[in-house]
Amino acid sequence: MNFKRGIALIFFCFLFQLVASAQASLLSEDLSSVKVDDLSDKEIKTYYQKALSNGLSEQTVYTALAQRGMPASEIDKLKERIDALGQPKETDNVKNSDNEDDDDNEMQDSTAYIKSKYTSKDRNKKDRDANRDAYSTPMKKVKSDLSIFGSELFTESSLVFEPNLRIPTPAGYILGPDDELIVNVFGFSERTYNLTVNEEGNIYIPQVGPLYVTGLTIEQASAKIKAKLRATIYKAIGSGQTDVQISLGKIRSVRVTVIGEAKKPGTYTVSSLTTLFNLLYLCGGPSDYGSYRNIELIRGNDIKRKVDLYNFLLKGDQKDNVLLREGDVIRIPYYTTRVILNGNIKHKGKYEMQGNETFQDLLSFSGGFADDAYKAGVTVYQLTEKDRRINDLTKEQYAIYKPQSSDSIVVGKLLNRFENKLIIKGAIMRPGEYALSSGLTLKELIEKAGGVKEDVYSKRGSISRLNSDRTPYQLSFDIDSILNGSSNVVLKKDDSVTVYSIFDLRNEQTVSIDGLVKKPGTYKWAENITLRDVILTAGGLTEFGDPSNVEIARVIKNAQVTQNNYLQTEIINANIADSTTMDIILKPSDIIIVKQRSGYSRQRSVFVDGMVINPGRYVLKRSGDKVADLIKRVGGFTSNADSSTIVIRRYSDKNKSAEEREKTLTKLLNLNQDSLQANPRIKNEIYKNYDIISINLKEALENPSSSENMILEDGDIVTIDRNTNLVKVSGEVFFPTIIPFEKGRSVKYYIQKSGNVTPQGRKSSIMVIYPDGRASKVRHFLFFKNYPEVTSRSEIFVPQKSTANKTRISLGEWSLIVSALAIVANVIISTRK
Repeated sequence: MNFKRGIALIFFCFLFQLVASAQASLLSEDLSSVKVDDLSDKEIKTYYQKALSNGLSEQTVYTALAQRGMPASEIDKLKERIDALGQPKETDNVKNSDNEDDDDNEMQDSTAYIKSKYTSKDRNKKDRDANRDAYSTPMKKVKSDLSIFGSELFTESSLVFEPNLRIPTPAGYILGPDDELIVNVFGFSERTYNLTVNEEGNIYIPQVGPLYVTGLTIEQASAKIKAKLRATIYKAIGSGQTDVQISLGKIRSVRVTVIGEAKKPGTYTVSSLTTLFNLLYLCGGPSDYGSYRNIELIRGNDIKRKVDLYNFLLKGDQKDNVLLREGDVIRIPYYTTRVILNGNIKHKGKYEMQGNETFQDLLSFSGGFADDAYKAGVTVYQLTEKDRRINDLTKEQYAIYKPQSSDSIVVGKLLNRFENKLIIKGAIMRPGEYALSSGLTLKELIEKAGGVKEDVYSKRGSISRLNSDRTPYQLSFDIDSILNGSSNVVLKKDDSVTVYSIFDLRNEQTVSIDGLVKKPGTYKWAENITLRDVILTAGGLTEFGDPSNVEIARVIKNAQVTQNNYLQTEIINANIADSTTMDIILKPSDIIIVKQRSGYSRQRSVFVDGMVINPGRYVLKRSGDKVADLIKRVGGFTSNADSSTIVIRRYSDKNKSAEEREKTLTKLLNLNQDSLQANPRIKNEIYKNYDIISINLKEALENPSSSENMILEDGDIVTIDRNTNLVKVSGEVFFPTIIPFEKGRSVKYYIQKSGNVTPQGRKSSIMVIYPDGRASKVRHFLFFKNYPEVTSRSEIFVPQKSTANKTRISLGEWSLIVSALAIVANVIISTRK
């Protein structure tokens, strides 16, 4: 059997027997020399599927492979190969890991064993990297109450207690079976020994013999080994010509049990370098009911140490972070007293309290009050045997009150009010908030604020004050009397002083300018402001402004309103070309209007689009330019143009709303809402903001004096469409479609090509919508129908029957009624004969 098939056989036997074999028996197979690259895709796929079919999850397979000694790098390769093959990650008969405690313990034990197994590798760079990868095996998520103080250390994202393997051998490390000592002899003699401690506690040194080291610290064992070598084969050690260096190589695994209120209790096989905090991290820490302050380390049936994690959380004290030994038990009891602290503090949450600790201690745990906290007292909500109770805790009781279990303590917030605030505003040099001192007067406050401004209204100011019942009260004062000392006011807390400006008592005064100026608008009026000033402020006249035709409209303040046709505005004509006129002094509310030069006409243009030789923008030459004039300028039509009609879109300011236009159009066309929604072309017609004008171009060109040759307006869009020779049929037909145009064919021909009218279609209202936007309906005369002509690019639309039409008697129904009445009449006549 070749090497590759031997590896494959071991791998297959392992996967096939994994369910039935106990974990201890699995350790007998050694996969440390397996090379995943030697296995084919087919072999990996076959073995992996058989493992899944036996109820194994993917993680269990990788864990067990690591237990057999497969290197982490090879396991990573195997994962990549399986992912590349697109294999399923687990089978339906795998237990739900979120609900099964057995799966929890199996995963914990397996993960911990991987860590210890890989920790025992040589401490060179490559093996340290492998150890790090092994520790990074993802732990199973366990839900926890993150409001418990300290619980954040045991979340999956926290690495505070994650074991650190990249450290030198700690002082005081006690040796035991499976530990490996590396003895380096150098100097006069050169040799390296790799010595493993056996089950009897001995190491065997070639040419020296066994040496008992179990139970010794690394320092004691080093001294004993040096002494033994010096006394036997390396005499030069005594003279200093040869030296010995002893370090720890592979390290042993120890089994430690976690019981009580841990998130994941169980037995863990871990490295002998694992500390108590490391194991707390592996087991997920205390559960929601577990204690953080009374964790017990039991060794040899005695409580070796009681651990209070708050010493580490609050002070960083790691005195309780001791190395674990074989057989150690970590017990996490239930908490005794837990208190909820909420409100304006630095760290809200649930805190565990010891029997002699007070609220002052609880405050220190939380970091103390927040800056805006009300520190004079807190509110305590308690639970009694029958009911709830509330208790007020004063500042004096903080150091003596011992919180009870289930207490909920709330720290309030300071009120948004001041005990000594004053406000002064208005015509003051430095308005703002000021402190109230004992006996402070209004004059002293004004002096504090830098005094009054030059625009102060000196006859009156006001103080807004609150009475004892918080109702507002207004107090007035004379500024001149306050400043000259003839009167004064003693201020109170929360007073708001207002010093008025003379401008507060005036309406804002403006002048405005309009017409052909560069910056028309409204400007602030000032005394002695002239017409020249306002025109310059407005940027001057535009090119077409008439300086000789400027009007100033001025309000008449004392108009004779009791007279008929009274004069209400004075009009002043000005010629600003005359420098003296430019110096007219304006009054508030004057309106200046600069007129347009006589003979000026703004340029107008239209846009031509579609199938013409030279499309684009065209400026109208004359005020009465018509369609035929424009067509001559565009250079004629292209070969595929529909030169019979053109469409002019003329933008308009429609007064009616879209809803009103929709109502009007549907009423005119007798359409129901369903028909309107089914034909977007009609709906677009309703909501457009322009008018469509259709013109018979042939008539306009042949007879320029006809009404078809209409006058163009500024902004018109003239469109000459492509002649597609197609007809569209839409609405209530069985097969709405587009049909090639055939000259002379009627509406019926195209409707039949579309599968004919559906039972919901209204034949009497069929319309043809032409390319220029005009629409024509079927015309009726007695029992005859006259269908409109169909042209290329037109659309035949069949509307839907409305509800009202369903109650109307159709022509066919009238024919049946008439026939029935005729039969009845014949019967009556025959019976009389």
